[in-house]
Amino acid sequence: MKDSIVFKVVMFLFFSTIMMSQSKRDYFSVTGITHGNYSGYLYLDYNDTRDSCKVVNNQFYFKGKMPIIGTGSFIIGKGPTIMTQDFYLENEDINLELTLTKKTVRNVEYDWVIINSVSGTKTSSIQKDYEMFKAKHEKDKSWQAKRYNKLDSIVSKYPDHPYSLGLLVEASWDSLANKQRLQQLYQKLDLSSQDPQDILRLRKNIFASLKIGKPMTNFELPNEKEKLINTNQYRGSVLLIDFWASWCAPCLEQIPKVKKLYEKYKNKNFKILTISLDKSKEKWVSALKKEDMLWDNVLESRDFSSPIVKEYEIISIPSSFLIDANGIIVGNDMTITELDDYLSKNLK
Repeated sequence: MKDSIVFKVVMFLFFSTIMMSQSKRDYFSVTGITHGNYSGYLYLDYNDTRDSCKVVNNQFYFKGKMPIIGTGSFIIGKGPTIMTQDFYLENEDINLELTLTKKTVRNVEYDWVIINSVSGTKTSSIQKDYEMFKAKHEKDKSWQAKRYNKLDSIVSKYPDHPYSLGLLVEASWDSLANKQRLQQLYQKLDLSSQDPQDILRLRKNIFASLKIGKPMTNFELPNEKEKLINTNQYRGSVLLIDFWASWCAPCLEQIPKVKKLYEKYKNKNFKILTISLDKSKEKWVSALKKEDMLWDNVLESRDFSSPIVKEYEIISIPSSFLIDANGIIVGNDMTITELDDYLSKNLK
């Protein structure tokens, strides 16, 4: 009798293990519908992979594999695309609803991808819960306190989930961000399976920049005429190093403000060096002519894989550094108002 019970228990565990291994998916499927009159190809970028699918009757389908939960984003057409947001990819059946449209920024027409809804995954359930909470309380006077309590709840329950880290990154961009509270929440995260770029992005936002107060790292890059520009030549001047690209809509939007700043201080020993991360020299040169930027411009066609970009910890653009006359970094990603304030006090 005892042997019979042991045998049944062993067999139960054996078949349970088989069922669990069979139920664990090793691939994802993305089924979606689109709004808008688009019938071309839709591209899905994820995990250093780009897959394509033709949109037919406002429907699309992708299938692939993710080693761990990660993010994906869409591109449409062959022109520049503004990817408004990523979505979380995991080995489940994912349902998506997109709006595919166009938007003009400074006379350049961009394809615009808007993710309206995501469902079918554990992540989407967590995300839906937070978004409902946000919609209900965002206009409350006590929103910030409620927000951080909710973030604490999510991070404590899902410390290893990319969405927890993503929420902290999102909160860190807020002008009212409570950096002390975010630092406490950061300590609760399990970083072993998180995206290193997102970790760096959060650390950069909530901790004081490790670059501030240190000498800049000098480099040399070619301008539009293939002449090498070395940053040593700016020693003795206040220098704004600005990373951008012709396909970056936020970069293009701030150029007029930077031009006004340059006109105001160019005769007071203020210099600007813009570094484009365009892979195409032709598109970069075309943008230079169109924007009429009258300061030094150089190209780093290796984009985000560049040693210079990694040295300066550039994880998104636009991104900038302000260097004083002694070659010391005194500011990082300062607003136009902050730049104007510094220059007015330090340039006579």
